[in-house]
Amino acid sequence: MKKTTLKKSNNLTKRLAQYGALTAAIAGVADANGQIIYTDITPDEGGAGVQYLLDMDNDGTDDFSIRHFSASSFGGAVNNLFAAPNSSNGGILGIDSSFDYPFALDAGATISSGQTSWLPGNNYYKTMNYNSCNYFSSQWCGVTDKYLGLRFQIAGATHYGWARLDVNQDSGSGWLIKDYAYNSVAGESIEAGQTLSIAENAINEVKIVSLNKSIALYNLPENTDYKLYDITGKSVLNGSINDHTYVIEAKSLSNGIYIVELTDSFTKTATRKKIVL
Repeated sequence: MKKTTLKKSNNLTKRLAQYGALTAAIAGVADANGQIIYTDITPDEGGAGVQYLLDMDNDGTDDFSIRHFSASSFGGAVNNLFAAPNSSNGGILGIDSSFDYPFALDAGATISSGQTSWLPGNNYYKTMNYNSCNYFSSQWCGVTDKYLGLRFQIAGATHYGWARLDVNQDSGSGWLIKDYAYNSVAGESIEAGQTLSIAENAINEVKIVSLNKSIALYNLPENTDYKLYDITGKSVLNGSINDHTYVIEAKSLSNGIYIVELTDSFTKTATRKKIVL
């Protein structure tokens, strides 16, 4: 059966290539949004005197560092929290106001090349919270679930990501880094807090092409359930798919109008399309 299915799939691909309209319909099958690579830090890390080394792509090379330290002041000890890109190509979204102050981004904020407020790298520390928040430009004071907007490189190409933190009012022992993520496609944007959008939206990116009683499905999520309904709403075919490309053979069905329903097994998101066999 596997050999037969493969042969049919190959034959369908060859036939599709002969039809300009169908070829155009499946053009750009690759997901331009890329894949979000998400890492949950369990347990959360941080606290007084802690320096956290952030390796965005988990390749063994630290891309950023986040450091807390206490210092003496006229009024006693004060707390400070800093972040820094570890290379000249890295960057953090923020504002330059005598010192570099990273933004405390809200969930959903865009992190991309379109932003112009990238603070430079070179291991130069950016002031998240200085002198126990006695400087008005410090944005990381008594915040929960805020995001650093990050830019770093993989093999010489720029990628965008985020890190989520809680920071108490004076940036003392209560600061924590909780998780982080980046877009695996170089140059593509990411939203602060974005983790599963590719899985959530993948079902809407599927290309469906029917030809000669064969229904070709492209750009599928990793696990997809399908159902085929006739015009009366009766289910006539169904099954599960664990591949990104699949061909439903409908040779036994009569010519007519049908509805293909695809459901992402993970997110339960569904899409439907009318086809003619």
